[in-house]
Amino acid sequence: MSHITLVRRAFPLLVAVLAAAGCSSSSDRPAADKSATATPLLPLPHPELTGADDADVKACKDADCEIVVRGRSTAIPLDQKFGITTFLLTHVPPDKVTYVVIRTNGESTQAFQRGTGRFSLDAGLTVTVRKIDHTGAVVRFEPKARDGDKDRITGSRGAAIYN
Repeated sequence: MSHITLVRRAFPLLVAVLAAAGCSSSSDRPAADKSATATPLLPLPHPELTGADDADVKACKDADCEIVVRGRSTAIPLDQKFGITTFLLTHVPPDKVTYVVIRTNGESTQAFQRGTGRFSLDAGLTVTVRKIDHTGAVVRFEPKARDGDKDRITGSRGAAIYN
């Protein structure tokens, strides 16, 4: 008899033995408490993200607003006095915000931060990520005095600037 034929004949017997072992009433484990109920694994609730200006980017023209950005690239229309022609802000789930800044002199800056933190531009603008989760980020824009310092960024989980 070939080895393969022997395995084919023994297989049903093996299945029957394993099934019987699974039905055995003797066990070293204590019986499960039937009063305990299973808790489904659901995502933890998180506070709803809201900003004073919701998603109205037009409120940011004078860099005095608080908006919610959700998962897409958002152009912020800033006044020309900030020396910025393009300011793009993107929420990248679960906890990252990216920035692209193009100045009127043609220079560009790219940056990112993870978690909460602050992006301060020498052009007289500060952007603070106040809350962030996988659904979006609450971002506060504030004007600041031009101090001639370089652009700076912080992030509670990391940050970087690329010029």
